[in-house]
Amino acid sequence: MTTLRDIVKHLQTIAPRDFTIRGLEGRVEIGPQTESEQTRTTIGRVLVATYPSARAVTKASQDKANLLITYRPLFPYLLDRLCGLDLLRVRLLTKNYISTYLIGSAWASANGGLTDALVDTLVLKSIREFRTAGDNSDAVPLGRVCEPPGVLNHSALVNSLSEKMGADSVLFTGNLDDDVKSVLVIAGSLVDVPEIVEAVGQDISTVVTGELSSETRMIAAEEGLSAIELGPFRTEELGMKRLRDHLALEFSELKIDFIESSPLSRTLRSYTHDMA
Repeated sequence: MTTLRDIVKHLQTIAPRDFTIRGLEGRVEIGPQTESEQTRTTIGRVLVATYPSARAVTKASQDKANLLITYRPLFPYLLDRLCGLDLLRVRLLTKNYISTYLIGSAWASANGGLTDALVDTLVLKSIREFRTAGDNSDAVPLGRVCEPPGVLNHSALVNSLSEKMGADSVLFTGNLDDDVKSVLVIAGSLVDVPEIVEAVGQDISTVVTGELSSETRMIAAEEGLSAIELGPFRTEELGMKRLRDHLALEFSELKIDFIESSPLSRTLRSYTHDMA
């Protein structure tokens, strides 16, 4: 018999609290909060998702899952009341006795987590960890510094990474003709100004990530750091699929599924100039 406590303890081991960054700490969002209550909660089926969308919650309910594990939180901001989609999701979860666990930003830094899964998919060679200050530690291994795949400029690198990700488009900041030196890879949307400044100080030429804020992108451009943004969900899904596979081996007695998160937006070509 596998309990919620068994799974929570394991998740806290592979994605330790000391790796937390940007306040995205691993925790049970919906369900038993104390260890004794979690020990009394039996788990038979688990659904893993990047984002706890209405689609993911509905699938968990239809599949009679007891636990939904996500990378992104159900509630990214503090709320003083539940309404709309938030209320519908919580009602569906509680009605069907489904607990939710947020693995959080620690899984991005963890060995074998989001960033390592992205590095493997891009077929890059990691040469060292890139550490930054976290919420509970001064040295969180958030990124991986990698060798470029040969002697090439940024135009060739963008084409190579796009092909490996199966991406129709990426967002690039910098000069496509500049040569690539070392490449910093960080999955998701966790890169902020401190990471940009530290990367420049380490003579890193390029950062590959999911998404940057407009302010961080501007600082990168001003500091001469090229940035390749592959899309946040796209870079996070890889590590969450890997989490599903890991849990299936660790808890072989459970039925553990994964549901993909549909992109929230897409790039459209403007035909204005073609029509002129």
